[in-house]
Amino acid sequence: MKTINARSLEILDAVVRLNIETGRAVSSGLVARLMNTSVSSATIRSEMKLLEDEGYLEQPHTSAGRFPTDLGYRVFVDRLRSGWALRTRVIPEDMCSEARRDLDRSVGHPDRIGIMARLLSRLTCNISIIVGPSLDHVRAQRVELYPRSSTRVLMVVILDNSQVRTGMVELPQAQPERVIQKAGRLITERVAGRTVAEIRGGALEMVDLVRTPVTQCASLLMQQGKDLFQDTEQGEVQLEGVANVLEEPEFGNPEPLKALLRFIESPSAIRDAMGRLDGQSQDGIGVWIGQENPLDELRQFSMLTGRFDLDGRQGMLAVLGPRRMWYQRAFFGIDAMQQVMNITR
Repeated sequence: MKTINARSLEILDAVVRLNIETGRAVSSGLVARLMNTSVSSATIRSEMKLLEDEGYLEQPHTSAGRFPTDLGYRVFVDRLRSGWALRTRVIPEDMCSEARRDLDRSVGHPDRIGIMARLLSRLTCNISIIVGPSLDHVRAQRVELYPRSSTRVLMVVILDNSQVRTGMVELPQAQPERVIQKAGRLITERVAGRTVAEIRGGALEMVDLVRTPVTQCASLLMQQGKDLFQDTEQGEVQLEGVANVLEEPEFGNPEPLKALLRFIESPSAIRDAMGRLDGQSQDGIGVWIGQENPLDELRQFSMLTGRFDLDGRQGMLAVLGPRRMWYQRAFFGIDAMQQVMNITR
């Protein structure tokens, strides 16, 4: 990357900010008005041409304004991040207050990860992704059973971190409701205090050595309810805010939308993607702009990734949006959540 002189940096900064605000190609006249200096439009136009020749800007057609390229956005973001590294930025108090309020409210809530995802989406005005910490070492408190018929039972597992996992269990043969309720109490006796990993590993498949209608029903319920304990080693995935970006000009072309939908349709794919990006991030927050992203389906977007601590366990978060996302707000939103969680955990 070539060294850019101070004037060109100022012009590039103006083009990026105007493009983020408007979503449109930026003319030299607009840059001149934003900079409010004695530099003429002709000089600015000449500098913009040099920036285009060096790969920082692009022009869709002759006489049109210019857009930042991935490289142009990278220069802008790196200059923005330098303030974060030096801790010279001040998070807006309204964002900190909102983060404190929602994160305090989330403690003990069964939808804690969902509350965090909605908060991050509001703070950043983009798509948020939260991958919660692994549940493997979380202990179960109790199991509740709600018969829907003689063969269908809603199973609810309540964990000691206030999370709840639910699923419909199909029994191979009809069972009286009183037997199902007794089986639920028996399962709770065996479940209480065991970790999710122990339960998933089959610790409860043999609920009792004495074969009775109740123990047989309990064994069947545990065998059929195994799915409630799958994927817990990778944590819960919550995604919010897709509507925040759908009306952006970029989605006038259906291809970015198709790519986005392919990405978000699979929680396991999201976990895998977050793991890959997290392993390549530096200084706490990873920033991936357009073609920099190693994930093919996200190369029309920008993505910021980071980590957080929750009850002594680590999870991952991300902000996903157009390449011209409001980066400063995204940094502020992530920083606000991370700082408040360090205080409240």
